[in-house]
Amino acid sequence: MPIEDAGFEPPEACVHWCQARTYDLHILDDEASVDLDWWNSHLRDSEHEIQLRGRNDDGKIVTEGIATVQRNDLRPGSELIIATHDGLGLLFLCAAWQSAHRGRRFKRRFPDVFGAPIAKGEDPLQPIKSILDYCLKTRTLPAIHRGTWSGWPVTPGVGVSLLAAFMWAAEVSEAGGRAQLIDQFGVSTLIHEGWLEDPSVSGFTLRRYHRYNQLLSSWATTAQTRPELIEMWLIKRWNARVHEARQRGSAIPMLF
Repeated sequence: MPIEDAGFEPPEACVHWCQARTYDLHILDDEASVDLDWWNSHLRDSEHEIQLRGRNDDGKIVTEGIATVQRNDLRPGSELIIATHDGLGLLFLCAAWQSAHRGRRFKRRFPDVFGAPIAKGEDPLQPIKSILDYCLKTRTLPAIHRGTWSGWPVTPGVGVSLLAAFMWAAEVSEAGGRAQLIDQFGVSTLIHEGWLEDPSVSGFTLRRYHRYNQLLSSWATTAQTRPELIEMWLIKRWNARVHEARQRGSAIPMLF
């Protein structure tokens, strides 16, 4: 753990909540209701050779309407993806799940992953494809050879939260463990609990994300649980604070 986070321990409520949950049931089965028609029509309009699928209430795979996608479906080779490029297919499934999740702070947004104008005949998707391919093949982020203010690789149209979701799905190694999802609700809870870091997820540098992963891992070790459950508690705690504020008729907690 970075020296600046030394002594910053998980709240007792977090420890108790996580120890009462299981990874398979509460993480892998965590589901979202995805509008397949919206996503697939946008994929067609953008000329992506990708089709997203989901499951109905009986667990049967469907291609239309509102369908269930579980977090366990966010993985390479998922049967809910038909795509000519594995990385792009997985990225869009992550985007669909993330934006449809009722507990997370995301609006439905179609990622514009096309790169800047290039020479005639070259693939405008090559910049993003190369990054995603590298992650899937090596389970690491590519090293940045030229300086960038953030430290992140160049991924057109993909923000920090979506890239982190893809990294989790691809089992990318980060801070000595698996890369974790990052959500503004969760980071706002950390700030509320006393974490001293930049509160805006969209402005997170790779170094800050590295520190975030180290903190989740440290809290998970203390609570004898998994980092994914720590991250889920952070999300649920923010939503609980909002609900409590509404019940009291007081101001809604700040997102920072």
